[in-house]
Amino acid sequence: MPMIFPFSVVVAVVLFAAAALAPRHASALTRHDFPEGFVLGAGTSAYQVEGAAAEDGRKPSIWDTFTHQGHSSDGSTADVSADQYHHYKEDVKLMHKVGLDAYRFSISWPRLIPDGRGQINRKGLEYYNNLIDELILHGTAGRIQWTT
Repeated sequence: MPMIFPFSVVVAVVLFAAAALAPRHASALTRHDFPEGFVLGAGTSAYQVEGAAAEDGRKPSIWDTFTHQGHSSDGSTADVSADQYHHYKEDVKLMHKVGLDAYRFSISWPRLIPDGRGQINRKGLEYYNNLIDELILHGTAGRIQWTT
């Protein structure tokens, strides 16, 4: 089974690696080194971070089918991934703590409209509504990208 890391660990590792690899003079950068109005943000894909692949009415996406048929290079799937579906509040708090102004995320159509047409999955809609509310609560602007 592939090792799964929470979103916070992934962010921390990326930030640590960036700081460690940055030239000495760049490690002293602060927000004040950027022009006024500069938006510092992060982005994710629903498939990469949500997890909860078969919960609350979500049906398989094309990526679920692809990886479950063994087409990923290491045999992994995103059934759990970073589990943002269950940990979005902690993830948004971390975004706020590191000073992100914006978060671009995608919406999983199989979570929102499981059959591709027709009824909206109330649990899926509730999840995205809660995520957006949490972003607003912490002053982080949500940017939505519609994907599968």
